[in-house]
Amino acid sequence: MKQNALSLRREWSSLRHLEVDEVLHVTAGDLAATFVPPLTRIAPVGLGLIGLRHWYGKRFVRAGGGAAGMNLVWRGGSVAETLPMTLTSGVSLADGKPALVVEYAADAPRPWRWVRDELRAGSDGTVVGMTFVDLFLLRSVGGTPFLLIPKTE
Repeated sequence: MKQNALSLRREWSSLRHLEVDEVLHVTAGDLAATFVPPLTRIAPVGLGLIGLRHWYGKRFVRAGGGAAGMNLVWRGGSVAETLPMTLTSGVSLADGKPALVVEYAADAPRPWRWVRDELRAGSDGTVVGMTFVDLFLLRSVGGTPFLLIPKTE
């Protein structure tokens, strides 16, 4: 079955928790983002409107006892880093089970200071991400899924 946003939301609770070290090992290259239907056309436009135009994916590196990272965007024919983030183990807003949590600084541009990505292992070697807006009323709307695919070059 081809993955779509609804199937990923349904599968979320059954996906395996990732450890920070697993993501650092997998990301010897970068994690390239892929949107799933019906978000394949909508999400890139939406991200462009809120400051992440031409989003490519994520890059993580070891930082102290955890990991830090940057979002990656296409600029001038190459990948550039933007919008720093941290990666820690936490609990999913969707189901209260363990997940890796990507958070942005409290002084990050709006809306990123309220955005929280959660990561779990996909069955096919991908990383499944779920984006939440961590504000009281919007938290209950649920997450928006995306896939991160390890790229090594």
